[in-house]
Amino acid sequence: MAKDSIKPYIDDLFGYLDTYEKSYSDFEVEAFFQTYGGIYAVFQAMREQRQRAMEVDRYFLDKIRRQPLNSSDLRQLTIQVLVTYFESEADTDGQSNQAYLYCRELRSIKRDAAYFEEQLVPLLFREGSLNNDFRLNEFFLKEIGRYLSKFARALKADLSPEDFASMSEPMKFLELTRRRQDLGRDLLADRNSLEFQLQSMGLFNKLRDTARLYEQYLGRWGYLAETGFWVKFKGWLSGVWGKFKGLFASFRFFRLTLTQRKPAYVLYLLIILVFAFLAYYVPVRWNQYSQQKLERFEQRAVETQNAVNR
Repeated sequence: MAKDSIKPYIDDLFGYLDTYEKSYSDFEVEAFFQTYGGIYAVFQAMREQRQRAMEVDRYFLDKIRRQPLNSSDLRQLTIQVLVTYFESEADTDGQSNQAYLYCRELRSIKRDAAYFEEQLVPLLFREGSLNNDFRLNEFFLKEIGRYLSKFARALKADLSPEDFASMSEPMKFLELTRRRQDLGRDLLADRNSLEFQLQSMGLFNKLRDTARLYEQYLGRWGYLAETGFWVKFKGWLSGVWGKFKGLFASFRFFRLTLTQRKPAYVLYLLIILVFAFLAYYVPVRWNQYSQQKLERFEQRAVETQNAVNR
């Protein structure tokens, strides 16, 4: 990115927060994700660009001060998580942490990890949180889990079912998310894993019956005993379609996606598949059309010959 190219993305991010609060029906979830990801992508590079980091920090602070952080759950989650990442990733000398210090002063718990676990994670699991948008909920739960694994406490890989059962419901889902991030997504295949034991004990099915949000998480992860292949495939297909629509929300987000390796590879592969399909489909359809024309011509010739012979 050019020196000041991050600022338009910060403007867009706060624009999405305003839209979420004022006109939720116009809020573009996938475009919001693309913008957030584009901003985060440059944090690490700013460790070596101190002047630029301080400018971005001041720009963040100016934007944050214009609206109360508690004006919506999305604003609070987005800003608190993002500026904490910024301080951890980009600030090496205490010169680019003013936005972070401003946000931390508004917290009832000052330590980052404790604040995330005791304030933000329970916020995600409140009734009606984030307008019941599961994509937003899952996104921030993953972001919080990723932060804790990178900058706070290490995951306890040998957690027992008894230890898990003693946790609050929000912390259970944070723990499961972190385990999927750190240990892999196929934990049920390991008969010694916590996930296999919990499923065998029927705990996941009990959690499912507690809240709709719990059912969405457990169903998406395939942790419910009765979840079949087609249910998981439908969920995966729905997620892919949502990301595909968000990709073309605007030219700016389309261009941003092409700068990120994995989305770009997926897009190029999709384009190749489309052209390969057309290369097969168009000649086949043309041959069918030509054959139909020939058959109609032969039929008219026969009808004409019959009429002449009468």
